[in-house]
Amino acid sequence: MLSTDIQKIKQDFPDYIEAVEKNYRWNFLMLALDSSFFSFSVAMLSQDTIIPYFVSKLTEHPAYIGLVPAIYYLGYFFPQLIGAFLVNGRPTRKWPIFWIAATERVGILAIALVAQFTGLISNELALLILMISFLVFSVTNGLIGPAYGDFTSKNIIRNRGLFFGFNGALGGLIGLAASLIATHLLNSYDFPINLRYLFWLGFGTSFISPFFIASFREVPFPIQTKTEDLKTFLKTIPHHIRKSLGFKHYLLVRSFMNFGLMGNAFFAIYAISRFGLGSGAVGVFTMIILLTQTLMGFLLGWLGDRHGYKMVYVFDCVLFILTGVLSLTAASPLAFYIIAVCMGGMYAVQRVGDANMVFELAPPEQTSRFIGINNTFMAPVLTIAPLVGGLIVDGLSHQALFATVLAVGIAALWLCIKYLPDPRQEIAAA
Repeated sequence: MLSTDIQKIKQDFPDYIEAVEKNYRWNFLMLALDSSFFSFSVAMLSQDTIIPYFVSKLTEHPAYIGLVPAIYYLGYFFPQLIGAFLVNGRPTRKWPIFWIAATERVGILAIALVAQFTGLISNELALLILMISFLVFSVTNGLIGPAYGDFTSKNIIRNRGLFFGFNGALGGLIGLAASLIATHLLNSYDFPINLRYLFWLGFGTSFISPFFIASFREVPFPIQTKTEDLKTFLKTIPHHIRKSLGFKHYLLVRSFMNFGLMGNAFFAIYAISRFGLGSGAVGVFTMIILLTQTLMGFLLGWLGDRHGYKMVYVFDCVLFILTGVLSLTAASPLAFYIIAVCMGGMYAVQRVGDANMVFELAPPEQTSRFIGINNTFMAPVLTIAPLVGGLIVDGLSHQALFATVLAVGIAALWLCIKYLPDPRQEIAAA
């Protein structure tokens, strides 16, 4: 099943699609291996569990816990327009991806060093350096997004839902192993020794995935866009958004949906405090998220391939609503483990839905640019949401935060049904 954007390219450049098809299985495997092995390292740096746990040991203020996902989302999403600019006008993407990936290891190393020196420096200084290090990791992790997404869109030309499902499954299995190791380390050693082992292991294993990137096989894209300077590149953004009404509606609806993520960094910490759980619960929470993301990836990929990705986002809104209801009515830790299942489903939507929706809405020769626009546009909401969550907890209560998540989920469901575009149905109607 060729994706809708690939069908358009094939009409004008059948030889290009034929050449890409020859590398399809190889790139399918290399992309999946790269993403999945790096997911082992990322699992050690979870913005929802591990890093918030680290922060909770350095400060008693909940607002700082909310700052963790805010830093991650700001660093990951906001610079992606710059990432798109870096490959602007280039016919290939492989080597920019490789060199940006190499710089990602600097942030991981810095986080490991913070844990190593915790106890030898003040908690205030450790917290400051941790936040800066996590920002460095997030920025480099985000810069790679447009080039990586563009490479994926041009080389995974069919059954993308299956690809993202398989990709998520392999990454989930490796991430599951990482979470089991994290749980063991967190339970077996006292703070900060447990985190030292955790982060050094993440740093060491992060050097596996660049070998897979170097093995990518790439055919230069036949449509060449004009190279622009940064000022022109940024100045044309409003034009591109206005020109695509479906993309504009997607940006607005998806950004509102992302506001519902404001509670994700607080669920595990709240459950540990309320029910007296051990620190190993952080690892269990992470494990459930990763395992659910794996299983949901297959289901959502199948659903999106066959029925379009609008249905995937409707499902996402239902998960937000369920999360709000469970957190408000929880009488045992079980409710929060089910919330972890919902969180895994939300991240599966991010992995499977967001990329495929942009691939289908963007002009094929402008995929990098539209990925950059999309992710940078999402950055303010994804940054502000957990900060607002922290302020609500600080000023009111956790219950007030959970009620807000529920309200956002209900509103997002209505917006999604009414305004979110459905490219698959639009092409069928045409």
